[in-house]
Amino acid sequence: SVAQGGAFSATVVATSDSDITYSVASGALPTGITINSTTGVISGTESGSDTGETVYTFTLRATDEETQTADRVFTITITVGINNSIQFN
Repeated sequence: SVAQGGAFSATVVATSDSDITYSVASGALPTGITINSTTGVISGTESGSDTGETVYTFTLRATDEETQTADRVFTITITVGINNSIQFN
């Protein structure tokens, strides 16, 4: 998970006897976050305008040079902090 407006970084890894490219096969990454198709690094600064906790579900695809593919589902949760203050006496 990542806080709204926060920086995010994670790496996905697939193995093969040839080079692999990574892509989003379905769903969507949060606004401002992308995947590097060569390294599998998912990173960026979340820049959406969610008003409450939001879960983004997406499928990443790893494809090797022989066009063999493997898909896996991931989620990133955007958390939103409290915007108002509260005081207890």
